Amino acid sequence: MNQDSGAPGFDADIRPLFRPIDIEHMAPFGVQLDQYSYMSDPANAERVYGSIAAKKMPPESDATWPDEHVRLLRAWIDAGLQP
Repeated sequence: MNQDSGAPGFDADIRPLFRPIDIEHMAPFGVQLDQYSYMSDPANAERVYGSIAAKKMPPESDATWPDEHVRLLRAWIDAGLQP
């Protein structure tokens, strides 16, 4: 959580949710899951969120995010994409 606002932060809360394999898999598509500069663009964040919420990402069915992680990503977006 961002210590100043109590809102989720990218470095502390969101970045750790992405596994190295997720980052490597998406990089060739121009999706930089580990880069705040990419993920802080609202359009990019919403696109990633949509794929995760629809259980399309990550591609392995046994690796889909638990609901609490999906809610955390949504909360991060709704709180203004804090670093």
